[in-house]
Formats: sequence, structure tokens, C-alpha cells
Amino acid sequence: MRYAHGMSTESTDGARADILPGLANWALQLAQGHCTVPALLERASERIARLNSRWRAISHRVGDDALAAEASARQAEASRGQPRGPLHGVLFTVKGNIPVAGLPWTEGSALFAGRRATHDAGVVARARAAGALVVGSTTLSELAMYGVTNPFEPMGLNPWAAERTAGGSSTGAGVAAALGFAQVHLGTDSGGSVRNPACHCGVVGFMPGIGGLSLAGKANYTPSLTSVGLMASSADDVRMAWQALREADYRPVAPPEAPDGARRLLVPRMLVDTMCDEATRALFAAACERLSRTGFDLIDMDIPGWLEGERAAGILSLAESGAALATMDLSRASEGLRARAAAAGALATGAVEHARAAAARLGEGLAAGLARAGASAVITPTWPFAAPPIEAVEVDIGGRRVPVDPHRNCFVRAANAVDACALTLPMGLYPDAGVPAGLHLMAPRGHEDRVLALAVAAETCLPPLPLAPPLRSAA
Repeated sequence: MRYAHGMSTESTDGARADILPGLANWALQLAQGHCTVPALLERASERIARLNSRWRAISHRVGDDALAAEASARQAEASRGQPRGPLHGVLFTVKGNIPVAGLPWTEGSALFAGRRATHDAGVVARARAAGALVVGSTTLSELAMYGVTNPFEPMGLNPWAAERTAGGSSTGAGVAAALGFAQVHLGTDSGGSVRNPACHCGVVGFMPGIGGLSLAGKANYTPSLTSVGLMASSADDVRMAWQALREADYRPVAPPEAPDGARRLLVPRMLVDTMCDEATRALFAAACERLSRTGFDLIDMDIPGWLEGERAAGILSLAESGAALATMDLSRASEGLRARAAAAGALATGAVEHARAAAARLGEGLAAGLARAGASAVITPTWPFAAPPIEAVEVDIGGRRVPVDPHRNCFVRAANAVDACALTLPMGLYPDAGVPAGLHLMAPRGHEDRVLALAVAAETCLPPLPLAPPLRSAA
């Protein structure tokens, strides 16, 4: 990511910088001996020690001695010219619902207080095999079921405005990415849960289609919606991490760059104008203008059944998570989790079948709309309004009060409804709220490489963000 004050995010001499080096630059530094894995770890550890107690991104850290030994081993391998893989020495965090061997595995819930992981989840094992170091697990909504607070394990705070939501359920991952606690952050997404915190924290969040990154070894309470996703400070870092971690049998259904229409994007204009507040529409219009000036072709075309399909994902999430909760003793669960279980039990007969049909119609409409427009992806804002105060239940949209839920989901959750791939990247700051706004790209599953290529290209022409305020105040 580029920053408005002009300070480079990279350092070729290994000196302490404001954030950690991007993956391509890190690989070069390591190969040329300009920086070492222990030095990289020391920079991240110092920042975690200084900032984590305030911003609550990391819930459980790997022990200092164990991390130091692992960093030394990675450095010895690099010095011998034998890196393990494309992520050699790269620092990772892992969302607290994904097991990391030896760390507490509470899933952010008192239901699993005291449980410790005996194994790495599949995606964590793959990261380690590629050379990565896991520094710790990150805070989340209870059981990764969306909530703005968590009484058992306090969630991360938005580093741009602590009184406003940092998103969920991969909250800590977004905060850790914004504060430079590691270079890559693993999360899960069943209704925007990677992309929401990435949007509000001013970083890039990517959700591949289900199975693009391994789901093995972790609990999955919404199997028809949930994907493992990635966050990082730039689209290129996400792209490199995806290429290193993707499942070998998950194949693209289209080449990463099509010769015709590769930069043609479909804009559901009526949906955007109807759902967004004035500030979001202005930021989105400015982003679209920048894209148009740099060779992107934007086609206005609405997709029928969008809102019905998006809301269908909410019904499916409630039904599937409710079925999982029905098998648990919820006596120690939060009031919010018990309310979710009760709401699931009250779903009308036939609601799930109707929801699946609506999601299927949206999937058909998405494919048909992209084909008709000759476009590679759909582009929208990520959220229709700025990150609201944590306890807010309503926001103002064009002079009318609307509920935060489900209105906040209107763009992101459509991707889960149809098992698409999707990505958010920063498109600027809200002038009044001072928090980041996100630009959202969505395409059918299997088009991950194309979406990432679009994001890398788009990032270069969007306005740069400053460092998150805690990093600026410490500089």
C-alpha cells in the first residue's frame, strides 16, 4: 500500500519502518541479506507489545522462546539458500476459530474456554510448509457468528476510531493488518466476515470461493457459505499469499487476464444509489472516475434479484448456525448467541428452501449480467455507509433511518449467497467520520486470479491512505 505522507512502506537496508515490508520486497531483502527473519520478528513483536493491549487484535501469542527459535531456524535455511517456499519468513496471524497447534482454541467463546489446539488447521499447515511463521491468533465474534461485542473475549477496536465498529467476525485480523502486527492474516468469511473488518480498518480483504483455501481441521457452522480468506496491506500481498496457499485441486475456470474485457466492470448503479448514503456515493463516484481515467471500462447494469439473494444468505446462515447451536450446551454462551439459536428455531417452514432458490437465481443473474456486459467483475462500495458507532442500531440514508442490520450486508453478502470470490480494497477516507471506505469486487468462483489482477491494477490509481492513527502517533 502507498501512503499519503510519502513514506515508503519498504526498507532495503532492514531498518525499522512504519509497517512490515510487502511480500515481494521481503523476499528480495531476505535473499540479498538486507534483513533477517529474527529482525523482522523483532519489529513485529515490538509493535504488538506496544499496541495490542489497547487495540485487542491478538488474543493468544505464540511464546517468545518458541517464536525466536522458529525465526532462527528459518533464517538458517535462508542463509543456506534453502527457503521452504514462497512465504519463507513471512509473519502470519490466524483467526481464533482456526486451530493453531499449541495455542488456545476458544473460537472466542466460553463454550470452549480452556480448549487448546492439538493440530494445525489445513491452511495453517500449508502456510508453515511454505515457510511462514505464525505469531498468534486474533480476536473474533463469538463462534465467528457476527456480533459487535464479545463478552468472553473482547474484540479488536477500530484503529481509525475506537468508538466505531471494526467489523466482524474476523475483527482482530483486520486490526492486526492495519497495525502491522504481521504481513498476512487468515480469517473466515460467511457473510462478509473477512471483507467487513478489512474495509473498516483500511486494508485489503479477499474471499476466494469455498474450498479455494483449505477448510480442513476447523469447525464450520455454515458450510454452504463459509470460506477461508486473507487480509494484508496490499492487493499484491494478498495475491502472492493466495498463490502460495490455494488448494492444488481448486482450478480457475477462466484465465487470470482475458484479452478482451479484462478491465470491464459491471456497476449495479440503481442498487448503489438506493442503498448508499451520500458520502459513500461520493467516494464511490470518485473511485470510479479514477478507474475510468486509467483504462477501466465501467458498464451500468443492475442484476435482478440481488437483494433477495443477499438476504437469502442471512436466512441460510441463521438456519445452518442454528442447527449447530442446537447440538451445544449454551448455558455459558452469550445472550446474543442464545438469541441467535432461538431465532433459528423460529424460522418459518420452507424458509430455507425459498432462500436457496433465491440464492440460485442471483447466481444465474450474476453470470448472465457479466456475460451480457462482457465484464470481468461487479464493482460496488463494500459497505453502504461508514463504520457506525459500535452500539448503533440505525443509520441515516438520504434522510431516512434504516437498521444497520441487514442494510450493512447489501453488497458483501451477495458473494456468499452465490459462492463467488470477492475482494475489498481501500478507496479513501470518509471526510467527516475519518474512517476508511472500501471498494468491492465480486466475480464467480474460479475467477480469483482475475479479481486479484484487477485489484492490483485498481490499487495503483486509488487515493492512498495515511498510516492508521496509532502508527502515526508513535512515529
